[in-house]
Amino acid sequence: MNDYPSLRNLLISIFSVDVGLEESDEIAALERVLSDPIQKAEIESELKQLFKDKSICWSELLENEEYVVYPADDEEDAKEYVIENLWSRVFPNETTP
Repeated sequence: MNDYPSLRNLLISIFSVDVGLEESDEIAALERVLSDPIQKAEIESELKQLFKDKSICWSELLENEEYVVYPADDEEDAKEYVIENLWSRVFPNETTP
């Protein structure tokens, strides 16, 4: 199983409730990260892998011992959060796989 280090870093450093950013600040921070071509390529690659990964626990990705981003009600809720807050911002003109 892939642990998605770049995505987890984004979740910890930008989206974690412990960081406490407002949504507009989260978007600005994510845009700054995506403005670096190397980081953007890593994030794009990991996101594409994530959506192909049949073993991923979406809820665990967002809430675990390291950080809490969003306490999802279920797997579908967690996946929708990732789509809305990451996929749609990284790939604004693409539908999710």
